[in-house]
Order: sequence, then structure tokens, then C-alpha cells
Amino acid sequence: MTPDEMLAIYRRHRAAEDARDFPAVMETLAADCFLEQVSLGLRSDGRDDATRAYEEWFGAFPDLGPIPEGIAFGDDTLVAYGQLHGTMTDHWLGLAPTGRDFTVPLVNIVPFKDGLMHGERILYDSAAFAEQVGLDVHELRAAAAKA
Repeated sequence: MTPDEMLAIYRRHRAAEDARDFPAVMETLAADCFLEQVSLGLRSDGRDDATRAYEEWFGAFPDLGPIPEGIAFGDDTLVAYGQLHGTMTDHWLGLAPTGRDFTVPLVNIVPFKDGLMHGERILYDSAAFAEQVGLDVHELRAAAAKA
């Protein structure tokens, strides 16, 4: 895929995320898609699991979103980077909401397959995230391991 084609799908995906329109999010993803939060070892495979993960993540952090700084392209891959910001207002991974917000550096690696996003591989500092949002990082990692 060309960078322009990847960028168009990625922008459609981001607009659907911003609207919290999860069926539209899934339309941008391949049937065998994945959503992976590398720093916590969380991975969802397939549209049903990915939908659930998106709903839980955005449910716990309703203002969640990236603060974009740039995009780079490789062979059938887009890499978006910047900051990730949100406020924990509901339960996530069985952890009680803290009402606190966070802003951490973000790298989102997006491979493409069959003209769609194959998935998202999201990297951020889980220790900084936990500290800012008011969680113990060991408790957070233990909750993620159980998910």
C-alpha cells in the first residue's frame, strides 16, 4: 500500500475512535485483526476481542486520545507517535477508577493487510502511566496478566 492509502485508512480509523463508533473502527480492520498494548502484555485477536478491548479501554478512559506529533511509513506499515492522554473515570482490568489523568509518550505501530489495518501495536511507558493515574505499577501489571 502507498503511504497515502495507509494514511487515509488510519485517519478513518482515528475518526471512528474519536466518535467512539466501534462498528466503524472495525470496518478499518482486517478480519484477523489484533490490538496489542505491548507495555502491559495485553493482546486481543479478532474483531470480537478487539471490539471488547476498545470498548473497555475507552469506557475506562472516555477522553482517551493521542496527541499526534508525527507519522512515519515503512513497507505496509504506518508508525504514529506523540503523546497519549486520558482520565481514568471507570473500572479497567478490574481496577477501581482513580479520577486522575495521564499523558505519556506513545508509539503506535500499524501494519496493513489486504487494504486494511491489520491491527495496532501500542507502546507506552506503563510505569509512568500507572504513577500518573494513581495506580501501583505492580498491581496494574498483575491485573493485565489476569485479563
